[in-house]
Amino acid sequence: MTNALSTENAVARLVDEAAVRDTVLRFADVAVRGDFDAFRTLWSEDALWVIGGTDGQPFERRAEGADQIVALYRTLREERDYFIQFVIPGVVEMDGDTATARSMCHEAARGPGESYYRNNGVWTDTFRRTDNGWVFTNRTYEYLWLDFSPFTGDISWGSADAR
Repeated sequence: MTNALSTENAVARLVDEAAVRDTVLRFADVAVRGDFDAFRTLWSEDALWVIGGTDGQPFERRAEGADQIVALYRTLREERDYFIQFVIPGVVEMDGDTATARSMCHEAARGPGESYYRNNGVWTDTFRRTDNGWVFTNRTYEYLWLDFSPFTGDISWGSADAR
């Protein structure tokens, strides 16, 4: 009986870890597509989102509460002609109905006008289990590398969802 219970607990933990990673990946997906409604579903009502908010980081942005977080995201996303985010889900630590994770990230963007940026960074996240799945309660981005030099390439206009 103990072995069956251990297996059941291990499977439940793996399912929870996969759901937490899915939340991280959904963030990247909706950020690239500019889906503001889907973005809203990823956050708890009392969440905190911080970009570049550790000592010595450039361009700190901070929003608290799901509505302010969506407003910040809308401001950041709507000014971009092109935006892409690649995320590599990292370590997930489970603790009942809460979890933490760290993920590596690369972003590139163009706009407004002829402004460019590329960066590599680390997301440090906390999550809470809700009736609708796992949501961010805190999401902090730390820049590791930042480049503002122009890059070449054309934007594909084939899909409005992939702008």
